Amino acid sequence: MNKIKKQPVIPRFILFLILVLLAIMIVSSMASVLFPIDLGQTSLTERLLKPAFMEGGNPGHLLGTDHLGRDFAIRLVYGTRNTLMIAGTGLLIAMTVGTALGVAAGMNKGFLDSFIMFLVDVRLSVPSTIIGIVCASIFGSGKMTIVLIIGFTGFASFARLVRGQILQLRESNFIECSQALGASKVRILFEHVLINIASPLIINGTMRLSSFILLESSLSFLGLGIQPPDVSLGVMVSAGRDYLINAWWLTIVPSMIIVVIVLSVSLIGDWLRDKLDPKLQTNS
Repeated sequence: MNKIKKQPVIPRFILFLILVLLAIMIVSSMASVLFPIDLGQTSLTERLLKPAFMEGGNPGHLLGTDHLGRDFAIRLVYGTRNTLMIAGTGLLIAMTVGTALGVAAGMNKGFLDSFIMFLVDVRLSVPSTIIGIVCASIFGSGKMTIVLIIGFTGFASFARLVRGQILQLRESNFIECSQALGASKVRILFEHVLINIASPLIINGTMRLSSFILLESSLSFLGLGIQPPDVSLGVMVSAGRDYLINAWWLTIVPSMIIVVIVLSVSLIGDWLRDKLDPKLQTNS
C-alpha cells in the first residue's frame, strides 16, 4: 500500500514569509535600542554617500547617506518601525470599532441596523485616500492623526463583515436552542457569536493591514503624514525622489521594503483564508 504523504501544517514558502515579517518587526521595534541616534542630526559633508556594496561606497554606512548626510540604513529601520506601528494601531482601532458596530447592527433589527449600515455605505462611497487628505489638511499631520484616519477609514469593512456573519449565525440551530433555553443576547454573543466570527475577522484583518500600510505610505509621501525629522517609509520615498538619477537607492530601497511587507502580508492572508474558511476547504 502506498503511504499517504501528509501535507505540512504551514507551507515552506508561507513559513519563510512569516519569518521575514517577524525579522522585520523585531529589528524595527528595537530601533531605538540598536541605533540610539538623533534623527534630526545632519552632516552635510557626508551627504549622498554611496552604499557600502557599491564601487566607491563608504564601509561605515551600509546603505549610504541621504541628502542631509544621515545614515540611510538606520533611518530605514526607524521608518519601518513607524510605518508598522501606525498601520497596526490603526488596524486595532478599525477592528474594534467595526466589530462593535457590526455586532450592534446584526443583533438588533430595525432602525439601529439600518442607520449603522447607512453610515457604512456612506464611508465606502468615498475613497480612503481622499478622506485621509481632507482630514490631514484640516486637523494637521502627525502620527496620531494618521492612526485615527486609518481607524476611521477601515472600520466599514469589519462592520459589514461582522453583520453578515451574525445574520447567518442568528438562524443557526444552536442559537435558536440557546434562545429557547432563556439565554440572554449578551451570553449568546460571547459564548457563540464572537467565537464563530473570530476566523473571518482574523483573515480580514490580515488582508486589510496591507492596505493600511499603503495608505500611511501614500499620505506620508504627499507630506500629510509623519513630518521630518521623524521618518516613515513613505517619507523616505518622497525625500529620495529628487535624487533618482544620482542616488537611486534613496527611493528604491524603501519602496522595496514596502513591497516586501505588503506582498508578504497579502500572501499570508490568502493562506489564512484558505486554511480557516471552511467553505474553501476540500476533502483530500
